[in-house]
Amino acid sequence: MAGDTTSSGRDPRTAWNEVGQSFSEVGKRVSRRYREERGTARSTAEAQKRAVNEAIRKVVDQLDQTFTSLGNALRDPETNEGLKRAGRSLSEALDATFSGIGSELRRRVRPKDSSEGPDRPGENTGPART
Repeated sequence: MAGDTTSSGRDPRTAWNEVGQSFSEVGKRVSRRYREERGTARSTAEAQKRAVNEAIRKVVDQLDQTFTSLGNALRDPETNEGLKRAGRSLSEALDATFSGIGSELRRRVRPKDSSEGPDRPGENTGPART
């Protein structure tokens, strides 16, 4: 998945990091605006209401832009192919991880003296030893 890019040439991980940064910046602006408005003695309730409404409008605008970008990316065939590759990679990684865990658990749980014998599935499928 690392190194995959969308039709715009952007790495999805970088794009999502930018989304996170954008929301973080908006949150900081809302927080700063709220503290400034709250701390100003001459601010009226109406001014605070306008400030909060403006901050909310900015958040909504940012969300709209983000989801529009996401929607556009999902309609892009290259992005869809990248998502399919990412899904396959995730599936393969999970399969490899859980297969390895299963093998390790079987190895640790099986008594040492039963390391060979007909009770082990998949073992001794060749000609019988004498």
